Amino acid sequence: MLCVVDKDSFNEHVLHTRSMVLVNFWAWWSDECRTMSSLMRNVAYLLDEEDTIVQVDWDQQKKLAQELEVFGVPTLLMYISGREVARRSGTMSNDDLAKLIIEAKNREQNEWKHFESG
Repeated sequence: MLCVVDKDSFNEHVLHTRSMVLVNFWAWWSDECRTMSSLMRNVAYLLDEEDTIVQVDWDQQKKLAQELEVFGVPTLLMYISGREVARRSGTMSNDDLAKLIIEAKNREQNEWKHFESG
């Protein structure tokens, strides 16, 4: 699922969910942001049905960006179960983004297995 959020809806769509959320801080004037948005669509097949890609307009949501210490675009924040597990600034390749998603999902699954067995 893809949605656009603002400061008011950020908690609902990102922090209060158990699924993976990719938060893409972008700006309309940035070629790198357009590239990153395309990459995120290219790797969407790696996401589970309940996972979300969230777009945040950096120019319109400066206060949220400051609170999250996002100082430039594009910046990708990855959340799982409401906590930030990864952050990358700038563009990356399809392979690097796919690897980041897979590693985060594997790490989360291993943490749950450890928690359930402990």
